[in-house]
Amino acid sequence: MKSFLTLRKGGNEAGVVALVAVCILLLAGFRVLRAGLLPELPNFSPVAAVAFCGGLFLPGVLAWIVPVGILFVSDLALAMLLKYPAFSSAQFVSWACILAVVGIGRLLSKASFSTPRFFSALIGSGLLFYLLTNTAAWIGNPSYPRGLSGLWMSLTTGLPGFPPSWMFYRNALVSDLIFGALLLAVWALARRAVRENPQLHRA
Repeated sequence: MKSFLTLRKGGNEAGVVALVAVCILLLAGFRVLRAGLLPELPNFSPVAAVAFCGGLFLPGVLAWIVPVGILFVSDLALAMLLKYPAFSSAQFVSWACILAVVGIGRLLSKASFSTPRFFSALIGSGLLFYLLTNTAAWIGNPSYPRGLSGLWMSLTTGLPGFPPSWMFYRNALVSDLIFGALLLAVWALARRAVRENPQLHRA
């Protein structure tokens, strides 16, 4: 089976790349709007999908610059909107996780492609993000008990007065699956359109 990278070379036209980048930008905008308009859906935010699909679908350095840069700007917008510190240890851990998820997308771009592999890697990326950020919260927040009971608390119920952590993960997982599938469909259809209509590429 051809590698995903080989398949991508055939459809790596500037228009396809631009379309994927615009979709990523729109999803980051949705992330900010959702936080302001639908606070009852905490963490319904396709962070892992944006980072993973950016690393997978975009070429070269753009695979890093576009998703990381756009998510960074949306984080700053969220900090201003929700009145929390824009730069903190928790944010630095989150940005490190974003880089790791982009890296997973880059690794998959060099492997043979299949839809199950795409969604398995997407789900794994979201799970990695959840585990690392919640473990960092347990380590850095003195409100959590020390020991495994505190770690379990950070991964399941969270702190009193906040929605449970499992709900944050559930919402993130659903949003990643929905918007990851959307980005995959946009990329595939755009490549097909360019392949079937070469004049689109020349334009």
